[in-house]
Amino acid sequence: MNNTIITLFQTLNIVSLMLETFAFVAVRVIALAIVLGDYFIQGCKVLYTNRQEILENVNNIRNAVGYQFAYAG
Repeated sequence: MNNTIITLFQTLNIVSLMLETFAFVAVRVIALAIVLGDYFIQGCKVLYTNRQEILENVNNIRNAVGYQFAYAG
């Protein structure tokens, strides 16, 4: 065969491999984005549902830390 044809086939083979790899990576990245987005939405729902309890706990911690720095004289 002519060297030009062999080079053309090798180039097409490399491009085909690159496209397959890109498609595989793209599908994985999209799936990861969907899963992380779902986790984020679920976390927001939990925070919103329990916001009063969370605020009470944060306020208690803030007060406890504040008492550590209060002047005891």
